[in-house]
Amino acid sequence: MPVIIKNTSSNGLSIGLWEITESYSEILKMAGLSSEEKATLNSFKNENRRLQWLAVRVLLGEFINPRPAIAYMENGKPYIPGSDIHISISHSGNMAAIALHRINLPGIDVELIHPKINKIATRFVNDEGMSFLKQDTLTEQLCIVWAAKEVLYKVYTEGMLSFKENITIAGFHLADQIELQGTIHKGVLNKSYKLLSRKIKNYVLVHTID
Repeated sequence: MPVIIKNTSSNGLSIGLWEITESYSEILKMAGLSSEEKATLNSFKNENRRLQWLAVRVLLGEFINPRPAIAYMENGKPYIPGSDIHISISHSGNMAAIALHRINLPGIDVELIHPKINKIATRFVNDEGMSFLKQDTLTEQLCIVWAAKEVLYKVYTEGMLSFKENITIAGFHLADQIELQGTIHKGVLNKSYKLLSRKIKNYVLVHTID
């Protein structure tokens, strides 16, 4: 079964994670695309990108039937046309994830744990943010920090943010499941969020809690 996580919390937040094990033809059939969606799919040249795009839509169908379309705002953030349900999506490698909520704007991010994150660490973590990271677990911790900052970027609706200067993640001890605290600082805004990080296979999944 490709669904690894499919749950809805008491506060109405739905979280789904799909592991892509199907062939392209199998997942295409499962998606049941409209003609407009087929045109969008055919615009992607990379087959892995097509698989991820399809998996997000199949996963959405696990929560809403009939499955609605996903559209995108000018800033690239997804929404469901004609619906009061807010959506956040993410994909990495062979994983696709979604978060849904009727009231709050959710955020979700899934990341493959890969050493390449170390090469770009200085682009999204300042000296203070690096202080609690440990060398022997640096790659995984950096992936969690990156994913958490991606989540906060997704829930911010007032323009652009600098991952390094406008978003901070409080120190944490590495574990398979971690409650994180992240804060967005920009102008007079200083807003904190509770996030949940989970290690699943060789990935980290981070999403809002409320």
